Amino acid sequence: MESTDITLENPYYAYLFGFIQTDGHLYNSTRDRGRLSIEINKQDEHILLAFKNFIPFHSSITERVRTTNFSANQKSVIWRVYDKRFRDYLEMWGLPNGSKSQLIKLPSGQFSKVDYFRGLIDGDGSLGLTAKGFPFLSLVTSSSKIAVGYIEFINQVTGKVKTSTRNTRDSVYNIVVYKEDAQILVRHLYYDNCLALSRKLIKASEVLSWSRPTDMRKVKHRKLWTPEEDQFIKTHSIDCSMEVLNRSRNSVELRLWRLNKLSKQSVTN
Repeated sequence: MESTDITLENPYYAYLFGFIQTDGHLYNSTRDRGRLSIEINKQDEHILLAFKNFIPFHSSITERVRTTNFSANQKSVIWRVYDKRFRDYLEMWGLPNGSKSQLIKLPSGQFSKVDYFRGLIDGDGSLGLTAKGFPFLSLVTSSSKIAVGYIEFINQVTGKVKTSTRNTRDSVYNIVVYKEDAQILVRHLYYDNCLALSRKLIKASEVLSWSRPTDMRKVKHRKLWTPEEDQFIKTHSIDCSMEVLNRSRNSVELRLWRLNKLSKQSVTN
């Protein structure tokens, strides 16, 4: 696709928008003035150069040195775009003005999910091997809508049902997948020649090179019941439910018992 194909179905713009939602800031002022800016560590400057060379609007990259909690001479680079036409696209896709961490949501309209979520992960996620040497892939977000959308994406790619709640310390969602599930997602997200941070591509390679030790037993994940399945077993025989839902007799009978127990508790209350 051409750089002038400014749509979120274009993989580069989908990735860019996801990255902007995590590390970017949109400012709007009076008389149509404003800017989009992203400030990141100097080591990741290559991604800003890619953005600058890709979009058909004038932009600039500057460098600064500052003191942080981690370093007395922290070098960072800042990419700025002032063109209102570019800012209009970002607003049309759903980027809020100013503080945005809890307000961001999935883009409006059609978009390339795999590239968009890779942008989010490059900005607010991590991947690699745990201290015990297991592959993992995580995304941290303050947005409930992003959390729900990413969990649905995980289900579409891996077939696994994930749940997540805000943690009590930071009030954020930390959605993590491990081992083979992490490999499936990483293979899907970090495909050959995709736009991504170089250090994340190195970590992706580490994840994909892992092999389960022969003595490591696989844990069978419990298949969660959906409201539709609950309704089905209430109105059909156990044998029919077993065949249609691909469940064991014990599973169906246990679920019916639990539903009946919950029903009695609600009547009592």
